[in-house]
Amino acid sequence: MAALSGVEVKLLVPGISDSYLVNAAAKSYYTQLLKAGVQIYLYKKGFVHAKTMVADRALAIVGTANLDYRSFDLNFEVNAVVYDDQLAEELAFNFENDLLHSEKIDIESWLNRPKYIQLIEKIVRLISPML
Repeated sequence: MAALSGVEVKLLVPGISDSYLVNAAAKSYYTQLLKAGVQIYLYKKGFVHAKTMVADRALAIVGTANLDYRSFDLNFEVNAVVYDDQLAEELAFNFENDLLHSEKIDIESWLNRPKYIQLIEKIVRLISPML
């Protein structure tokens, strides 16, 4: 919604994942996000497992939850919402540094990836609430 309203949205996701199924399910949403204007980056330096968000360099959200039903309802994970310019600025700086070690997904290349991969992602998306 934010990207559709003109807000710059950047998403950093693992380039290397610890679960093929979870990764495929996540990727099934990339087309919609890219078409909405979200910039998606694949982290290449290692495995990124951070769950942080910074808005306007003033608000930060940090925690363990993946922002899905499973994290909140089944695993009882939590996030802290912090209004602190200094923390938000530090997290934004770290995020921008991580982008230097990432590959931006090009929408044209993404849409032209092999059809069998797209099919696998769509099938796995059906079970994504259970992953």
